Amino acid sequence: MMDNRPARYSYKTRIGNWNEDLQMQEDKVRKYLDRKEKGQLMINKIARNMQGSLKPVGLTFAKDGLIRYGDHVMLYSVQTEGVLSTDITDRDPGNIEAYSVTTSTITKGPVARNVFVIMPPTNDKKTQIGDFLTFGQPFVLKVNPALTTKDLSLSSVPLSPMQFSKISKKQLVLMSVDNSADIIFTARYRNVEQRFENDGHPVPGNAELVLQHRRTGKCLFTDKINYHNDFGTEYEVSCNTSSVANRKGILMHEKSGRMTSDNASKAETPGNYWAFLTASEASMEKGVTKGKQPETSALIDKMKKQIMKRSGMTGLTSIARVFRIMNDNFDGFVSESEFNKGIADMGVVLEAKEAKILFKAFDKDNNGKLSYNEFVLALRGKCNKRRLALVDAAFVLMDKTKDGVITIDDLKGVYKPTSHPEVADGKKTQAQHLKEFIGYFEDASTKDGKITLDEWRDYYDSISASIGSDEYFELMMKRSWKGLQ
Repeated sequence: MMDNRPARYSYKTRIGNWNEDLQMQEDKVRKYLDRKEKGQLMINKIARNMQGSLKPVGLTFAKDGLIRYGDHVMLYSVQTEGVLSTDITDRDPGNIEAYSVTTSTITKGPVARNVFVIMPPTNDKKTQIGDFLTFGQPFVLKVNPALTTKDLSLSSVPLSPMQFSKISKKQLVLMSVDNSADIIFTARYRNVEQRFENDGHPVPGNAELVLQHRRTGKCLFTDKINYHNDFGTEYEVSCNTSSVANRKGILMHEKSGRMTSDNASKAETPGNYWAFLTASEASMEKGVTKGKQPETSALIDKMKKQIMKRSGMTGLTSIARVFRIMNDNFDGFVSESEFNKGIADMGVVLEAKEAKILFKAFDKDNNGKLSYNEFVLALRGKCNKRRLALVDAAFVLMDKTKDGVITIDDLKGVYKPTSHPEVADGKKTQAQHLKEFIGYFEDASTKDGKITLDEWRDYYDSISASIGSDEYFELMMKRSWKGLQ
């Protein structure tokens, strides 16, 4: 007789997709622990950003209290009582690489994210580092090199239906890689009645002034409009000339001769008032390279990133070949003009003075000529100990005959070219492909069909230069050479 009573379930009974749910939960925990170990969690990324952005840096100390090109300064806002700051993790969704700008009251001390460098525009060939910045003279506000090697500048674009500030919908201001007229500003005297006669006078530090965007004529502006980011609640920055409406007073001044039509007709409000803050004592200038050219290491990083952006991971491996092609007389050296032409052919964009700095840094014996090996080594560097151990182990694995070189005979036992598309299609024989394969590792001056340990290391120095993570380099090596431990 069948029991038609309802089934009873105890708390131990499992129903539904319990096994799949359990497996999913375990997978989530496993992925979380893996990302935690590799430092890929959001909290790790924020911590790294905070650590780099809040690193203490120096401010320029000026005995005469005047601002010069090349000075490291903070930009203080009278309205918010904060300082201009940038967040290099808060990227703008537009086509040009750019990052958010705010005024922050959270950190008022000089740190990497709120100290900037005053530089002349790229097309200004007359102004030199160390020259006085004067009222009405164009300048560019660059990001601190201690924050990032990217060439970021304070930028603003004309207000449009597609480009506007996130909260107030005013003219957008960002830290951008753009190098157009959008990054040029001028300092204007605060008192509108005395602005005209003060043009051309040196700009004092720690004094209120107005910063005008040269292309649009709008002034840099901030107010207590909350902007939330990883650092907390800060204030939005835009370009907006906020002026006082006092038409009757203006007409009276014009009639009495105190103001002419050449002057700005209205005074700005405190939202447009800023001040360049400099060091109060010389000890605060630590780490500032005032009046000096950019550091060679920063220029090398800039060059490497541009090469890899154009040519990918293999970009750095082809540098020596490019320079050998440039060397018309095959003497193993290039002149400064050939050097400039070569980096331009590789798609590297450097200012003339930056290229000159690099050439002098690589020209160790000061003979006006640069050797290939010297340049390539300086640009890409050597493998560290961990990577070098993997590279040497792979060489030993490949050298089946144990004679200190890798030949076609060694490759036949561990490398099968039959899977290569050109071999499979019959376009090349296995022997031809193996010969080409060895050619990738060999020095162009010694094409003998043998790979020495030095050539092997030299090749992987090039590969290593384009890989930031030791873990990824190890994974790449083990996948490339089966049996590598």
